[in-house]
Amino acid sequence: MMFGYDLRSRSLISGAILSAVLGLAATPASADFSLYEQGGLKIDGAFAGGVALFTSPGAQFGAGSWTNNGGAPGKRITGHSNWSETFLHPELKASFTTENYGTFYGDVSGQFTMTGGHGEPSLISTTYGHPWLVELENLYGGWKSGNTLVGLGLDENGLDLSGGRQSFRVADGFLISNGTNNIGKRGMFWTQSRTAFAQTGVAKFSSGPVRGDVFYLQNNASNTVMLPSLYENAKTKVLGANIELFGNADAAEGGPAKDGAANYADRKWYGGLTYFNVLSAHSNNVYGFGQGQINSTVTNTLSSNRDGMNVFSAHVGGNPLPFLPDFSLYGNAVLEHNGNAGRKVDAHAYYIEPGYQLSEVTWTPKLSYRYAHFSGDKNPNDDKKEAYDPFFYNAITRGYGTWFIGEIVGNYVISNSNVNIHQLTFSVNPRDDLKLSVLAFNYEYDAKTQLTGVSSSDLAREIDVAAEWTISDNVLLSAAFGAAKAGRGYKQNVSTNSNPAGLPMDKVWLLGETSVVVKF
Repeated sequence: MMFGYDLRSRSLISGAILSAVLGLAATPASADFSLYEQGGLKIDGAFAGGVALFTSPGAQFGAGSWTNNGGAPGKRITGHSNWSETFLHPELKASFTTENYGTFYGDVSGQFTMTGGHGEPSLISTTYGHPWLVELENLYGGWKSGNTLVGLGLDENGLDLSGGRQSFRVADGFLISNGTNNIGKRGMFWTQSRTAFAQTGVAKFSSGPVRGDVFYLQNNASNTVMLPSLYENAKTKVLGANIELFGNADAAEGGPAKDGAANYADRKWYGGLTYFNVLSAHSNNVYGFGQGQINSTVTNTLSSNRDGMNVFSAHVGGNPLPFLPDFSLYGNAVLEHNGNAGRKVDAHAYYIEPGYQLSEVTWTPKLSYRYAHFSGDKNPNDDKKEAYDPFFYNAITRGYGTWFIGEIVGNYVISNSNVNIHQLTFSVNPRDDLKLSVLAFNYEYDAKTQLTGVSSSDLAREIDVAAEWTISDNVLLSAAFGAAKAGRGYKQNVSTNSNPAGLPMDKVWLLGETSVVVKF
């Protein structure tokens, strides 16, 4: 067996299974509530809120979670983290539809967030100390073309111009989907409830099966270097474009027609190309070579050497084979290049994920396999960074294990750089409103030489079970249980760099979590 366990572990597993039946981290469908409507003016309100509870015996495989002390572990918090995350998100939307000039619209929202208990159990916890924050989330306005440009070959609302503080996403979020770093005072490390970019300018267009975006984005980053190797995201401005070919999903009986041009979830299949240039990025200290840092420090800083970088990406998703309707294929490949002196980068990442669902079989079981590769730097002391920069990825876009790959290791150990991951996912649907999943992961360093004192590529192994119950259109309960075992390489990495007390890392790391999300 991959994991050994004792009587206490059995009781924890039983409790997790019970919580999975009773509870659950996707957001349920929702409908805005109307506040005012007359003529072409419409004002709507919306609200989302959620609470998540966690327990994590054997955190960091026994080494426990530590406070931050200038980028190094300071004081040990605990080896058995218990914490909570809470968010409230009220929103106000307005639109004015004209007869001949399209629709003008705007959105404003804010969030209250709070983390209780010990904080999340990363080796150096970013959310200990009961952080809370009230902060603006959305503040943007825009215009949709209505029928004004149909004569030029565009669809109804085929041109959508917007700007301000808003969320923006490409495909399933492998590269671009989250503009906010949810650490420190924001305190939403697992929930990832804030996603808006601090500044945006976006032009979306659609004509038949073709849609595209031209975008300017600036992320919502504090530029406080808390953890150079893991969690920071340098303040970054990018300008780019995305173009996709897509097909609409089939409409549900009695439901509205699907609109894949505007909604990712309404696409039956898609394929696309994305390019962006980093106009500017924070490049001081550990964010760039030649700033008084040794080169290996910069290499191990995820978002370093961004200024001037060119990023190319190709992506596919959904069901591309009409003669095989139960088959799915997702994938993405990214190339990163920066030729500027002192900021050289040649890095890459890709994943491929075929899946098959037996739609005519009871409970419609589905099996999928994913291989994900994120490049590391085999020579961290030269003048070129080869470790992949994951930019603006988010936690959940297609369910558990999407881009925080593994509830334990994916959230609290790795950051989608210098790692290769094998993932196997099996799910069933006992009812239309209930999904049960089992996910297994094997993690290996891509370049063990990137890390000081590491001679093994063996990082970790993990298995998760999850349940998602959509109680209504407005309420979702979810729960998951995970167990992970450290590999020799991760033990060497932590023992050399981040475990001054020399604590053993031979425990099975367990995690139980349950959440409720309400949205209307």
